[in-house]
Amino acid sequence: MKILHLRASNFYGGPERQLHIHAILAGQAGMELIISSFSEGGKTPEFLDVIARDGIATHLFPVRNAYDVRAIGLVREYLREDKVDIICSHDYRSHLIVFRARKGTKAKWVAFSRGWTKDDLKVRIYHSLDKIFVRFADHVVAVSEAQKKKLERLMVPSGKITVAYNSIEPDRLATVERIDLRGRFNFPAESLVAIAGGRFSNEKGQETLVRAADEALKEDDRLRFVLFGDGPDLEKIRSMINRLGISDKMICPGFERSLLGCLKGADILINPSLSEGLPNIVLEGMALKVPVIATSVGGVPELITSGIDGVLVPEGDAAVLAAAIVRLSRDEKMRQRIIEAAFARVAESFSFKSQMAALSEVYKTVLAGA
Repeated sequence: MKILHLRASNFYGGPERQLHIHAILAGQAGMELIISSFSEGGKTPEFLDVIARDGIATHLFPVRNAYDVRAIGLVREYLREDKVDIICSHDYRSHLIVFRARKGTKAKWVAFSRGWTKDDLKVRIYHSLDKIFVRFADHVVAVSEAQKKKLERLMVPSGKITVAYNSIEPDRLATVERIDLRGRFNFPAESLVAIAGGRFSNEKGQETLVRAADEALKEDDRLRFVLFGDGPDLEKIRSMINRLGISDKMICPGFERSLLGCLKGADILINPSLSEGLPNIVLEGMALKVPVIATSVGGVPELITSGIDGVLVPEGDAAVLAAAIVRLSRDEKMRQRIIEAAFARVAESFSFKSQMAALSEVYKTVLAGA
């Protein structure tokens, strides 16, 4: 069984970590698995370099840019010449390319569906096309039951959809080096540091978080907020923080390569997204023993039971989010209870072993239908 995974990405983040660990386990199970991406302008994507260091087979498709239609022919040629049994696509760009490239080959197509966003007009157009083309995949892997229901509403047959949750291995994170956020950002020693991480765009909810932080600081002045990430709304959010006069207590330092270390050094993780699949950063926070406050969107309620192993709040509601932040900041015993329950939850139910079993069954099912 020869399986090619195609991911159009330039950095090593949550989805790339999921793919990395899956490739390791697949290799241990005797599968021939290759991770591929696009080399735009001769540059190798960072995540492919990271994966290759573990001896995982990788492949680059050289293209001029993200819109180079030659990518279709390059992928088709690879599928034919290397006799790939299954090609797996992981984002709207790779979905669109595989939809065209697999024609005239014997390769089966498995599409991974994490959700759709509304960043800007261009992304909305691509995601609208993705919702059409994903229906033609031989099988679709959804990261949550909520995403599966969305796919079913798009007329993807239920029998063609498998839920394989994003996964985490707490033991693998035990060696992550903790970063001292108070020292790094010159926060007072008694500070409680709340962090968020993700692309700065409308659907990630940073604007709601800023309004909530402004309210929460009026109730608990020990709080400090760090919003990691980059994206089109970064300067907008920085300007909003400055207008509110809280720039000494809420900062946006940009993209962070050592996000896991920062997460390990935080007191609270906040995920304020307006839409989600099953966010890796929430899984990572739970595994790193950081109490999580998250919006009740997408597959998040499948991961967190509010008040038990995290705190859920409605999306876009700054007042409720502020109240949740203050409550958690003031109640150390509650934070500790959540930490212990969350760690047990992810260790038991969101292991890579379970994910590997689900994906192995997908591969067998797709090939059996050949």
